[in-house]
Amino acid sequence: MDLTQGVIPIQIIKFMTPLAITFITQILFHAADVIVVGRFAKNAEHAVAAIGGSAPVTSILVTVFLGMGAGVSAMVSRFMGARDFKNVNRTVHSSLILGLVCGLFMLAAGYLFGRDIFRLLRVPEAIMEDALAYFRVILCGLPAVVVYAFGCCVLRSVGKPNLPMVILSASGIVNVVLNIILVACFDMEVLGVAYATITAQFLSLVLIIGALYRSHGAYRFFFGKLFRIDFAILGKVCYNGFPAGLQNGCFAISNILVAHANNDFGPGAIAATTIVGFSVGGLINSIANAQHQTAITFTGQNAGARNKERILKGLFWNIGFALLIGLSLGGLARFTLSIWLPWCVNDPSRELLEFANIRATLQLLPGFLFMILDVLSGTLRGLGYSVLPTAISIFGICLFRVFWVVCLFPFLSRNYWILIMNFPASYLLTSIILGITLWMALRKIPHSAGAEQSK
Repeated sequence: MDLTQGVIPIQIIKFMTPLAITFITQILFHAADVIVVGRFAKNAEHAVAAIGGSAPVTSILVTVFLGMGAGVSAMVSRFMGARDFKNVNRTVHSSLILGLVCGLFMLAAGYLFGRDIFRLLRVPEAIMEDALAYFRVILCGLPAVVVYAFGCCVLRSVGKPNLPMVILSASGIVNVVLNIILVACFDMEVLGVAYATITAQFLSLVLIIGALYRSHGAYRFFFGKLFRIDFAILGKVCYNGFPAGLQNGCFAISNILVAHANNDFGPGAIAATTIVGFSVGGLINSIANAQHQTAITFTGQNAGARNKERILKGLFWNIGFALLIGLSLGGLARFTLSIWLPWCVNDPSRELLEFANIRATLQLLPGFLFMILDVLSGTLRGLGYSVLPTAISIFGICLFRVFWVVCLFPFLSRNYWILIMNFPASYLLTSIILGITLWMALRKIPHSAGAEQSK
């Protein structure tokens, strides 16, 4: 899509909508795990808490390596643009074997240190065994998750973004159906959700490999070439993907520290975090990710065209959409909490409702700040500044949250409101720093093309 021409808000909506649908679909299928177990498990609150209790550990294992997908996208796109089809094919095979090795590494690390990490996070004993059982089953699907993600990066980079969405939809439907069968019909509860999840993950793996195998372009997959690794290309993939992986890892570590403090409040707090995070919080994050990608592409194309006025107008419209969507979605979710929360968990306790109320107030209502943050970060990346947004995000979100949880929270009133206040505070701080940095970067555009200001 040529974003250097046409009516700006229409172009933004046309580009952003398919991305948002893909991300939202993925979140909805994950939310289905929580909703099914919350509706049909005998002790719904503890079952939901068991799934949520393992989430921070899974996140730190997965997000670092999924961030490496940015390196896959960068190298495939670069070689495709240069018509270097031989290296496109080498990148595909080298990346897939890298994904497989990363997945197996995570599987081994999780099995060896899972229980110790859970104890370090103070996962309550009441849900420890269920959380650990769920976690160990999920670990078996991690190789499929990473290889699938790298395969999706390849398809998107060669201009086929719809295939990953179709594959995700097919595997997601299988996941939901198996969830209902295993949990509602066979009373497998937490383990039923886990088995349904990894079945869907391996189905995604089979479908993505099948799509690459049946293709006729330079990105076609051949089983015979799987172990023909080009270490030079692999090094470039890692070099380009490492900043994103590092940023994701820092986010995961900071979230683990928040989870460590959150878990001290018991299963009710863990369940509230899981429900709010997997439902509306996930929707807000999905739209924010779509806006981030849109801002990168829109700004990058217009920076290449040296059209500063259009960049500024695009930034204005992106921020406007963030405010409109974020405030509407966050406000609606917060003020209808008492309606949709009991639908996710049968007979929620008063404690769960109180924790969910705090989460919704301090995490969903300020969700527009997170969306604006992603717009500012994406605009900077579109101008050619790849390291700055990462560094600012690590400081403003990760290090700030560590400071909040380790230094401020223990010395202030150990109140749940104080703990969760770190989310809007970190969003606001990071947005301010990104806004100032972006303003300084935009001032340089008249002197040279934004695309040439690679810093």
